[in-house]
Amino acid sequence: MNRPSVNRLHVTALPLRQIMSLGIAVMLTLAAGLFYYSVQTARLADQVAAQTALLSQIQNTRASNLVQAAEPLPSKGKAESPATVEHVVPQDRWVF
Repeated sequence: MNRPSVNRLHVTALPLRQIMSLGIAVMLTLAAGLFYYSVQTARLADQVAAQTALLSQIQNTRASNLVQAAEPLPSKGKAESPATVEHVVPQDRWVF
């Protein structure tokens, strides 16, 4: 029986090529993942900065509104002073 001789170098080269291809695929996947992570981190940082600016703007607006509300209203004179018990006019009431 004549068997064709098998070249051992050719048989071992195929798994080596597969291992190299697998290694390159893993490296590319890791590089793409790192790139995606960095883009998402930058986007998140921009969102946090925008939310912080908006929050500080809202707080400043509320603070100025509170200061304006705390200021006393200008009085219009003695005619509009609060009513006392002596000056209250009794209202007619109907009791059934």
